[in-house]
Amino acid sequence: MKKIPLLITAILFSLALVSCSSRTYEEAMKVPEEKFYKGQYLEAAKLLLPDVNNAGKDQLLFMMECGLMLHSGEDYEKSNKVLLPAAKLAKLIPISVTDQISSFLTSDVNSDYRGEDHEKVLVHMYLGLNFLMLEKYDEARVEFLAVNNELTKIRSEDGSPRYKQNVMAKYLTAIAFEINGELNRDDKDIEYAYTELKQVYALKPDLAMVKDDLLRLSKRLGYDDDYESWQAQFGKGYSAPETSGELVTIFQSGRGPIKKSRGSLLKDKDMGPVINVTLNTGNWAAGVTVAAILVTLQTAENPIPKFVKRSNKVNRIKVEANGKAINTVMLEDVEQTAIQNLEDDYGRLYKRVAISIATKAAAAVIAGVAAKAAAEQVKDLGPFASLIGTAVGAATGAALFAQMRPDLRSWHTLPANFQLGRFNLKPGKHKVRYVLIGAGGIVDTVEKEVEIKKGGKTLFNIRTLF
Repeated sequence: MKKIPLLITAILFSLALVSCSSRTYEEAMKVPEEKFYKGQYLEAAKLLLPDVNNAGKDQLLFMMECGLMLHSGEDYEKSNKVLLPAAKLAKLIPISVTDQISSFLTSDVNSDYRGEDHEKVLVHMYLGLNFLMLEKYDEARVEFLAVNNELTKIRSEDGSPRYKQNVMAKYLTAIAFEINGELNRDDKDIEYAYTELKQVYALKPDLAMVKDDLLRLSKRLGYDDDYESWQAQFGKGYSAPETSGELVTIFQSGRGPIKKSRGSLLKDKDMGPVINVTLNTGNWAAGVTVAAILVTLQTAENPIPKFVKRSNKVNRIKVEANGKAINTVMLEDVEQTAIQNLEDDYGRLYKRVAISIATKAAAAVIAGVAAKAAAEQVKDLGPFASLIGTAVGAATGAALFAQMRPDLRSWHTLPANFQLGRFNLKPGKHKVRYVLIGAGGIVDTVEKEVEIKKGGKTLFNIRTLF
């Protein structure tokens, strides 16, 4: 008996394919994430260490997750040991627009996770925070500067910057430079901090605390003209005692967004029409109909995911001490940045992805028609000949597109946003009350004893998980 032609064998075999799924990233994260959101930070991180040390497709994600868990557990040294190589690894997995489109046409979860733009930038943010909490101010300012340096490198297809500067990173850069300048009596560092704060003011002119900082540093540097200009502009001067210190509260609020499927491909308001137009205007081979091609896509999911919000019940923290109070202010909205960035990507890519999908769906049906023609020439094929054709081509395409799923991997333990609060206090020990305030009022309170040093800055890092 003659051998069945290779093309026919491939089509028949594809119908019998059963995809074998291995342990997914979501499955691997289930228990560690549950522990993390119960406040068991270090126990959660320990569970991920085998994955952190395994050079697999999800290694970058596991490194980011584990590094943040260790940071939340205040093990800043170990967090850096995980996040420093993560920052290097993120730079080694670039992707072009062409590759990005191609990745959507397969099961992208099989590829190395490259990290969303905001995730790769936030690796440096957490490195900076770790060094800041470890009082390694030189290293901290390097990492905070890297946040905005990375942002400037991310360009749209026309070469324009895709992202604005990260105000939180710029503010923390200024804090790191100011602390370092005061410790080393280096006015150049103080001047750099002043320059950063002027940029913060340009980006966020309604931010009350930056006005105090500009007044304080222009006075500290002896920039009398600047000080008088700020004084006239803000309608006030700087009057805090020279002996006072400062409490700086860094607040990481809630749960960041995660990726979800957009649902049916053909029902998508953007993708569906493009696919239909592509199919209806195409010149397809004889015997190939639009209806037959559409059969291949009936159960297909939109391959481009979306970010959706999760829980974030605290809008701000009211910091109270010695009869005074200030509120933290949001400087970096991780939630909105992630959602908007992916929507921007979707707007750039969905037409090209839809056209590619339509073309590949048509190719599957055309292959079936071609296979039938080849089968008719093989006398010994027997009953197999009747199975080859348009229907088989459509079924083969449907089986292949059923495996095309959106890549739902993302950094699950990120906060929804970063906030900052600054508070002048007299040197000495103080009982500080942190009042967590949500839309309906007080959510919770945390009391902490802090020690304020003369002319120094005391940092307090707090994260909410609900």
